[in-house]
Amino acid sequence: MFTSHINLEGKHIGQEWWRCLAFVGCYTLLDYGYFRIPIETFINVIYYHGVVTVCADCINMLFPLEQVLARQNHLISVKADLEIVRGCDGAGVVFLIIAAILTFPAKMGRKLLGLILGVSLIYGLNLLRIGFLYFTIAYRPDLFSLIHTYLAPTLMVITGCAYFVWWAFGAVNQIHAQA
Repeated sequence: MFTSHINLEGKHIGQEWWRCLAFVGCYTLLDYGYFRIPIETFINVIYYHGVVTVCADCINMLFPLEQVLARQNHLISVKADLEIVRGCDGAGVVFLIIAAILTFPAKMGRKLLGLILGVSLIYGLNLLRIGFLYFTIAYRPDLFSLIHTYLAPTLMVITGCAYFVWWAFGAVNQIHAQA
């Protein structure tokens, strides 16, 4: 039997457990839906239009001698062939931010703004990460595994967590200012 205890502020402690379960459930549903998307859709639509062409255009604009081509889920040049695969798209961090914001006690308008800014931040950071990985594999392939496996994902998660903390403090301050 589930019981709820009252803490010093008069809130039910059980609410935090339900919020935690809602967070895990939300993240799980997003992740489940993500893995239900056919890989062909990722390769030919999502990665090609949303990641690879954007990165290739940015690299070619800033470094025209690279002559990077976008082919399905690959950034290709004479120096490198970087393949974008499921899991290397920042989706896990986006799902963490979405689940955290949706289950945080804040007004819907604040949540919507938090979602738009958070998803945009991680999308932009992921584009930078992929561009950096392209240059790493092209010019320092010995560092690729370290950066791709450890440093870049850690930076993405830390940035996502820092963003959520920043957003949550703003949401809490907004609630307290109105009280």
